Amino acid sequence: MAAETAFAVTPSDSAFRGTVDDEWMFAGRVFGGCVAAFASEVARAAAPPLVLASLQGSYPRAAVPGPIEGRVETVRAGRSSRLLRIDLFQRDERVFTADAWMLDSGLVPADQAVSGAQPPESAPVVTWLEAEVPFFKNLEVRAVDYPLTPAGLGDGVPRCEVWVRGRADLIGEGTHGAAVDLLLFDSFLLECVFRSEGVGTVQPITLDLGVRWTRHVPVQAWRRLTTEAAVTEGIALADGTTRAADGTLLATATTLGRLLRRPDDEPRK
Repeated sequence: MAAETAFAVTPSDSAFRGTVDDEWMFAGRVFGGCVAAFASEVARAAAPPLVLASLQGSYPRAAVPGPIEGRVETVRAGRSSRLLRIDLFQRDERVFTADAWMLDSGLVPADQAVSGAQPPESAPVVTWLEAEVPFFKNLEVRAVDYPLTPAGLGDGVPRCEVWVRGRADLIGEGTHGAAVDLLLFDSFLLECVFRSEGVGTVQPITLDLGVRWTRHVPVQAWRRLTTEAAVTEGIALADGTTRAADGTLLATATTLGRLLRRPDDEPRK
C-alpha cells in the first residue's frame, strides 16, 4: 500500500475507518509510527480546519494488519483550540490512545516549507534501510551521524542524525506532513537503542510517543532529524527534534521504550 493511501480515513456514523497494511511490519509487529500517523489523520478529519499541534499517545497492545477504527471524543472546545481524545481499535481491542491538541492555523502554520531547506550535498544517501524495513522505500534518508551499513549498528553511540524527506513519486501532497513526522520519530527515537546495543541483542518496544509541532512542512520538504537515547537495562528514554536547514525548529518528540534482552545479554555500562 502506497503511503499516499496508507493513512486514509473514511468517516462512518460513529468513527473513522481505515486499513493497516502488512507492509508496515517490523520485527513481527505493526510499526507503531504507522498507527500514530493514522491517529493524526483521524484528528485532522475530526476537527477541520484546525491544525494538529501535539499528539501524546500510548500503545496498550500491538496492532495487526487489517481494519482499524478511530473513535473521537471532544474533551475541550474553544474558539481557537480543541482537545481531542483519539482511540484506535481493532477487533474491539484498543491498540492506541492519544490526546491531540488542535489549534487555529494562525498559531501552528500548516504545510509551509522553510526557504533554503536543502541538505548538504555531501551528506551520503542511506540505502540499506529500505532493504531491511520495507516502508522506508517511501523516504529518502541522508546520513549526518548514522551508519551507512547495518554493520554500523552497535557502535555504542545512542544517537542518530539524518536528513529525511518523502519521495515525490511515492508520497503525494494528499499525505500530511505530520504523518511523516510521526513515522520518523517512532523509527529513529529507538533506533538509537540499536545503534547503542546492536541488532539481535535487544528488542525495544515503544510504549508511548509524544510529538509537538511549531510548524508543519510538506512531506517532500527536507527535515534534519536528531534523536538521542538514555539506555538502561530495561528501558530507554529518548527525545528528538526536526529542524529545517536554517535551524528553524519544526517539532520535538519524546518516547519511553521497554527493552527486551536475551537472558545471556549483559546491560551496557
